[in-house]
Amino acid sequence: MRRYWNRSHPNDCKVIKGKRKHKHAKKSIPVLSKLSRLRWRLMKSISQIKLQLRRLTMRVNTLQKQVESSYGARGNVIAYLRSRLNTRITIETPAGPIFGTLVSIGEDYIQISEPNGSIAIIPQRGILSIE
Repeated sequence: MRRYWNRSHPNDCKVIKGKRKHKHAKKSIPVLSKLSRLRWRLMKSISQIKLQLRRLTMRVNTLQKQVESSYGARGNVIAYLRSRLNTRITIETPAGPIFGTLVSIGEDYIQISEPNGSIAIIPQRGILSIE
């Protein structure tokens, strides 16, 4: 409230009430409108997640086919190595060639006895070529 004094008449002092300024209140958004917006956002997020899930499923299926095809090739390698058991072979690995007698074939490795008497254990994933 503001008070103004009327100075034009010295004996007449009266209070003049001024108007207060009202702050503009924000319009309240109804609860249903808020829920509707939240629902829309959730639906949009869910659709994006579904799309990502489809893409990832396709990638997993592709990788699974690749693993199955490479496992089948490894099965052929194991069958070939079994036919060469206790014979002299040369295995090419990333570390270099290994020459010796194939002693045993494990689930995921092979064992070669080298001419100097040492035993080399080679993981099957490390076999580059067989001679």
